[in-house]
Amino acid sequence: MASSPKDFAAGAVLTAAQMDSLPQGVFAVATATADVGPTSGTTELDVVTASAVVLLAANRRLKLTFAWRGLSGATSGDVYTLRIKEGATVLMESTQAPSGALGQLGGTMVRHLPSPTAASHTYKATIQRAAGTGTVSVQGNANYPIQLIVEDGGEA
Repeated sequence: MASSPKDFAAGAVLTAAQMDSLPQGVFAVATATADVGPTSGTTELDVVTASAVVLLAANRRLKLTFAWRGLSGATSGDVYTLRIKEGATVLMESTQAPSGALGQLGGTMVRHLPSPTAASHTYKATIQRAAGTGTVSVQGNANYPIQLIVEDGGEA
């Protein structure tokens, strides 16, 4: 019995086209093993940038995951926006309000891209003060690094 690309029968052999539609795993991991910052005014600060991901075919699914250990700010009441971006395009953002010098627990943002173009893509994570007067650092260390992970989820 012949198999279509989405229907695999026991004993059938995977074709090259079927193999190409499978997830290809992790494309890039950007890691910072020390605190990044502090921010300066309302200027957006790059936290980590993943190496360029080159998609040879469109119609892939990508998953971007940004994880940080915590935020440490000196001014209570300040508000900061963390973003995942490609160039100037914001793909995902999260607003955080660290509570003074002790900061707050870390977090994770995930963005699924259903079908990016077949081209080179560079993704980065940033932070920017949205309200208040203080500064903040994004926390990371060797045991709990700041990371931006780009994964392929297979054919869309």
